[in-house]
Amino acid sequence: MVRLVIGLAFLVFSTLSCDAKISGRVMDGSHGVPLAGVTVTFGQDGPSVTTNASGDYHFDGVWIGKIMFAKDGYGTVSRSVDLDQASENVVLTLSGKVTYVCTTADEKGRWQIARTVFDPETKRSEITFLTDTVRWNFKPNFSPDGSRLTFFRRYAANGPCCETWLSSICVMNADGSGLHEIITGSESFNTEPYWARDGSQRISFNRMNVDDRGPHWNQVDGDPGQEERLAPWGWVNPHLADGRVLVQRGGKTFLAKPSGDGKASYSEVKRSDEHFIHKIALSRDESMIAYQKWVDRDHNMYKGGVMVFAKFDASIPAITDEVIFDDLDPTSQAWYVSISTDNRFLLFAKDGAIMQYDVSSGMTAKVSADSDPYKAYPTYTTFSK
Repeated sequence: MVRLVIGLAFLVFSTLSCDAKISGRVMDGSHGVPLAGVTVTFGQDGPSVTTNASGDYHFDGVWIGKIMFAKDGYGTVSRSVDLDQASENVVLTLSGKVTYVCTTADEKGRWQIARTVFDPETKRSEITFLTDTVRWNFKPNFSPDGSRLTFFRRYAANGPCCETWLSSICVMNADGSGLHEIITGSESFNTEPYWARDGSQRISFNRMNVDDRGPHWNQVDGDPGQEERLAPWGWVNPHLADGRVLVQRGGKTFLAKPSGDGKASYSEVKRSDEHFIHKIALSRDESMIAYQKWVDRDHNMYKGGVMVFAKFDASIPAITDEVIFDDLDPTSQAWYVSISTDNRFLLFAKDGAIMQYDVSSGMTAKVSADSDPYKAYPTYTTFSK
């Protein structure tokens, strides 16, 4: 009997461990820098390592199951690990606080990219500006590993948004350093940048005001002039890990699979109605989608819209089980939603403030201070992979 127990224990251990290697980086989302001293542990009592000064960790032998990332003062993150994984990057933020990056007005009234760490107990914000320029900056979006972000920078505005604007697409480190423009801001209006999730290190964007308008992308470290057309038509939205991209056209939503040379195959996403949806966000696990739906044509697409989250199935593809989490109110403007890494919260802007919706409780709370300047285009810093 003793030999049988020992043999079974050895068999169980063998199924939990292997010679595969896994490594990654942990970012401090509340400060935009790599996070040292994070304990990375497999299972409850498995092996553990600690991240170095660069936030990096490495395992030579992997236990199949859960991997935990923990550090005092920060929220804990848990991920599942399988044999196919070679890396796992995560972002930790300060425990008990809400951290996000958005467009924030500075003291001169200019729109900058800034990080906010909001304390729900004191109702106070700690704001760190990541840009400082006379040119206005909009719509930040984080890289899959949380180490960099992209946004668009307005160079000229000859009228209301956005047909007469000119803008560039910018990339910088999460702490605001190392800014690089991958698209010039003097020739066309480029907007809505999204980071690819398939490891291709590309950023997509929508180009307007030129003959070659439409969906484009460029390498993260590319230069102006190296951009390529992503697909023949459509308005680009978030990417999927399998390389497909959510695009819109004529009020309908599609998944486009780029095939090179500006070509793509399209599959229409099934929906329960044909109301125009826009400002789409997709969860890390790609099971949840959120957006604004235009339901009141007597008002524009923002004031005539409701904020919605729903289930997303990329295999069909289909959007189902919609839930309105911010009702129609033409006297206010709610827009631009971000989904937390664990799908528990939705972040959105409303009349210059930032709001957070709790999916489980159905409650909405303000997560910017009353004294904060005008804010818009919020995104969580905790998204990864």
